[in-house]
Amino acid sequence: MLRAKNKTAVSTTCDSMLAKAKDLACQTKLPFVDYSHYNYPFLLTITPTRLELREKDVKNSKPIYVDFLAPNLNYRIKQGGGNKQLLAKAIGIKSGIRPTVLDTTAGLGVDAFVLASLGCEVVMLERSPIIGALLQDGLDRFKKNSQSKSIKIDLHILQACDYLDEILHANTKKPDIIYLDPMYPERKKAALGKKTMRILHELVGEDKDAEQVLALALQCAEKRVVVKRPSYAANLGLLKPDLKFSSGGSCRYDVYLTKKDLK
Repeated sequence: MLRAKNKTAVSTTCDSMLAKAKDLACQTKLPFVDYSHYNYPFLLTITPTRLELREKDVKNSKPIYVDFLAPNLNYRIKQGGGNKQLLAKAIGIKSGIRPTVLDTTAGLGVDAFVLASLGCEVVMLERSPIIGALLQDGLDRFKKNSQSKSIKIDLHILQACDYLDEILHANTKKPDIIYLDPMYPERKKAALGKKTMRILHELVGEDKDAEQVLALALQCAEKRVVVKRPSYAANLGLLKPDLKFSSGGSCRYDVYLTKKDLK
């Protein structure tokens, strides 16, 4: 979080949102500044319609925000292959089977929302208060829409290891599937290509505890743990996956079956 604190502040584009912006600054433990303040390269900015992460030092940089009603996401849900897409197969979605899913690395919530749209009950975890605030804002706006009635998705802003440790030591129902999409070091060739991923790397950094999360997840998942990896990346940790789902594209899904799922 130190990396983000040094680079990010909270602001607002209108006086009517001042109180809300100051509350958000307290929640995220970030400084509150006037929007014209240029000492911070990133501003978590409250506008009249949504919360945005704005990059101040890059000319014509478009803001980052979460919109679960965005046309491109809606297209993926409707035209992305449904139960036949790789993510759904890796998770174990089949006709009449909709497992509960714990997404330990929610990011901007795209994969979690796709799974929820396919009928899974999804809990998202996000360790970054900045990304978590964007996610919560997106969820709050989505829940005002009639489409939200059929979607079961929730968010907790905390470390995955803490949440998994609580599952292990408390009388808490275990999720069927635990999903990990850990931040992976950027490849130099792609570093400037995808703005959103570049900014996430800059503010959040790598998931250095990914192997620890995997170890805990294997103890907590009722059926399987699914790890999303770049196609060029080595396995996460020392364990060899039981299954791999790949179409030869930029990523693959490594599946670790638990004992209960093997029966």
